[in-house]
Formats: sequence, C-alpha cells, structure tokens
Amino acid sequence: ITESGEAIAEMAIETSGHCAMRENGYLDDGTYTAVKVIGLLSRISRSSNADDRVSLLDLISDMKEMEVEKEVRLNVLDGSIQTTTQVFGHIANIVEDACTGGNGSEKVTEWELDSENLEGVRVRTGNGGFFMLRRSLHDPVISIMVEGTSPHDVQTFFERLYNLLQRNKEITGAVELSVLQN
Repeated sequence: ITESGEAIAEMAIETSGHCAMRENGYLDDGTYTAVKVIGLLSRISRSSNADDRVSLLDLISDMKEMEVEKEVRLNVLDGSIQTTTQVFGHIANIVEDACTGGNGSEKVTEWELDSENLEGVRVRTGNGGFFMLRRSLHDPVISIMVEGTSPHDVQTFFERLYNLLQRNKEITGAVELSVLQN
C-alpha cells in the first residue's frame, strides 16, 4: 500500500495462510487462490514432457517442515483494542531489543529479527525455527506462533519470552502471561 492508500501489490499473503489477489479485488478468498494454483499446475503439466511432469508435492519437496508448531494467545485483560495496541508495542520493543542487545538488554544470541516482515514481529530462532508475534486488529488478543525442531526448543522459547516479559509492569498488568508457562 502506498502512502496515499493505493494498493499496488499483485498479491498479499499472510503467514496465517490468508491470501488476496489484485485481480480479485483483494478479497481474501481461499477457493479463488486454490483454483489459481490448480490452473498453474495444469499449465506446467501441459507444457512438460510426460517424463518431466511436476506435481505440487515435487515443487515443495525440498521445503523443511518444522517438527513442532504451537500457538498461544495473550488475552488483554481490559478487553480494549487500545490496550492491545499499546501492549503489543511494548512486547515488540522488548523482543527487538533482545534480538539486537539494544536499550541495555541482554542479547539472545539465537534470535535474529526478520526485518523483511510486515505482519508483526518475526524472529528466527536458529535450527530453522521462528516465532511470530501478531496483534489482532479486531479482538483484544496478541498471538504468538512458534515453530521449532523439537518440543524442547519450543518450550525453551516460551520460557525465555516469559522471563523477558514478566519484568515489565505495563505488560504483566495488561495480559495473562501464564499461557507462556504451559
């Protein structure tokens, strides 16, 4: 989206899987996207020799899938979107400082901030894992999605995040952090 509010991207895809295309008026329509993928696979199939045909599974076979996925939701206690926005800002700053060692924070060496992300705060955690912090635009919720190579990696992440956040009174008074300890 440009500064004037004009949408110029051909496609917008969220990590949650939502996808909208310019040619479809940016409607978030999974059926439309699925038909486009089927059409692409059909064109690839028709343009290939029988021996060289590629399936969707062939196209994604080199992608590494994480062994463990977990999502938790931090509910904002007062139920307001304004508090959600403020708390998300505090959490984002704490996480960004932990990635960089900024503002006198101890740097978490395994964490690398993904600066190419526009959807929240995305951090690579090593071994191919990552976590994503996102604020709901409609509900008083901050979601944390984590993917890791083992249950231990994911649990270690949640413990580390809990330890970082529980020191901040603006956060502990506004959200229930106990979900990070389960």
